[in-house]
Amino acid sequence: MKGREGTQVTPSPIAAVELLWGMRLTRKFIAALVIGVALVALVQGYLDYNREREVFDRQLQGEAKSLGRALANGVADVWTRDGEAAAQEFLRIATPKGERTQVRFVWPEAKGRLAPKVPRDELEQLIARRESVTLSDHDAGYLLTYIPLQLPDDRLGALEIKQSYEGFDSYARESLRNQIIGSVAAVAIAAILALALGVVFIGRPISKLAIKARRVGTGDLSAPLELKQRDELGELANEINLMCERLAEEQDANARATEQLRHADRLTTVGKLASGLAHELGTPLNVVSGRARLIADREVDGQDVVDSARVVAEQADRMTALIRQLLDFARPRALRPAPLNVAALAARVCQLVATIARKADVKLVAPAPDDALRIEADDGQLTQVLTNLIVNAIQAIDSAPGTDRPRTVEIVARTVDQVPPPYVGGLEQTWMAIEVRDTGAGMDDATRERIFEPFFTTKQVGDGTGLGLSVSWGIVREHGGWIDVSSELNKGSTFTVYLPMAMPVATDRGAE
Repeated sequence: MKGREGTQVTPSPIAAVELLWGMRLTRKFIAALVIGVALVALVQGYLDYNREREVFDRQLQGEAKSLGRALANGVADVWTRDGEAAAQEFLRIATPKGERTQVRFVWPEAKGRLAPKVPRDELEQLIARRESVTLSDHDAGYLLTYIPLQLPDDRLGALEIKQSYEGFDSYARESLRNQIIGSVAAVAIAAILALALGVVFIGRPISKLAIKARRVGTGDLSAPLELKQRDELGELANEINLMCERLAEEQDANARATEQLRHADRLTTVGKLASGLAHELGTPLNVVSGRARLIADREVDGQDVVDSARVVAEQADRMTALIRQLLDFARPRALRPAPLNVAALAARVCQLVATIARKADVKLVAPAPDDALRIEADDGQLTQVLTNLIVNAIQAIDSAPGTDRPRTVEIVARTVDQVPPPYVGGLEQTWMAIEVRDTGAGMDDATRERIFEPFFTTKQVGDGTGLGLSVSWGIVREHGGWIDVSSELNKGSTFTVYLPMAMPVATDRGAE
């Protein structure tokens, strides 16, 4: 894959955990998992508690019925043989000692403390059917079991066996404590596992994806992302790698097309400058020719020969400088940012297009020399931008109707504090503003909105390609700035080039 060379960055475990914790989606996933485990543990504890309570109730009921039947048979025999007092004594002696189990006689017609908990009619029916009944009251803390008695003289009675839930309460508290400890342990283990698995299968892959996305955002398409896991994140990494490969190919193709457009615009401008250069070279060539004939015909001698040779050398240097400027302007080369004096650059461009301005009877006003107007930019690229803007300004004045308007193109350079437009982004900072003001015909709103479109032009066929402003826009954006335009019909236009004071770090797109 083409693009700037990069290094695969592997996030540390701590960085992965921090990134994982910073991801709201992952936090929600871990929270949902932990809450789910906690709810499962809570439901399981509730079900276990109810099941153990039912088991304890059945156990107590079984013990009460066994005890009640044995006591009922013994009480009935003693009552029949020895009377009620002996039966009461037998019941007292036979009842297990302790506070958990209490046994007593109850009668359907008894009142107050001796009254049974079961309604009289129901107890009479149970005794008549010889059925036992159990009443559970967990709030009161006991279980009541009624065992019918077969007494002499058809007297209706029953044994009331009262069993305390104190043992179960102690067991339930111990079980609840164990259940809480187990639930907390399960939640903690689930959280640790979720965090560990999240770091391995979510945190690190997403961290790598985020780093790759940031590099792609800066234009770095190198170093393919490697995720060995075969899941959705792995598929996403593969798709990002394929996207980067396609973007790199399109970036290279776009760079080549952009350079072709720039070169085409450069050649168009060179053609315009060459016509003026012919006039510029005419005078020094005539001087060289005249001085050379004087020397050849030996019409001068002594010091005059030296002076003539010096004049020939000066004019030759002048022509060489003009031709070198033209060649430097026309020759494509890579972007080379370096410290640049904007006022000096504008003066050189005015000198370069001076012939075109004189032919159009347009006065060029360059900014005053100022060593403080310095930025870091590519001299050749900005020369092309200013040349395009100044030549366009000259042509706008030359094609404007009327002869009484001023025919002036003024270049102003200054620093301004301004917030860049949204497509540039960033906060308020200091910019270098280079204004090219003309007194031409101006533009309407529809034209102003389209002037930076490639091949859009308002000039006559053969006078322009429509590439100059679009190429200038691309160069300025490549430097991290933008071009602003203000224009009014019949009052002229002002093109303002905003450039950062320091050239932003750009990706290597290859030589231009």
